[in-house]
Amino acid sequence: MEDQTTKPTIETVLERMGAMEDRISHRFSSVDVRLDRIESLAHSTRGEMLELRADFKELRTQLIEHFPVLH
Repeated sequence: MEDQTTKPTIETVLERMGAMEDRISHRFSSVDVRLDRIESLAHSTRGEMLELRADFKELRTQLIEHFPVLH
C-alpha cells in the first residue's frame, strides 16, 4: 500500500526535477548567447582600437615629416 502512495510522489518529484532541468538549461543557453555577444562586441571594439592606433601612428609619422621640429 505504501508503494501506491509513494510512487505518484516520486513521479511528481521526477517530473518537477525534469522541468527544473529544462528551465536551467534554457537559462544557461541564453547566458551563453549573451556571453557570445559580449565577446563579439569586445573583439570588434579591440579591432577598432587597433585601427585607431595604427591611424595615430601614421598621423604622427606624417606630422613629423611635415614639421621636423616635432621630432
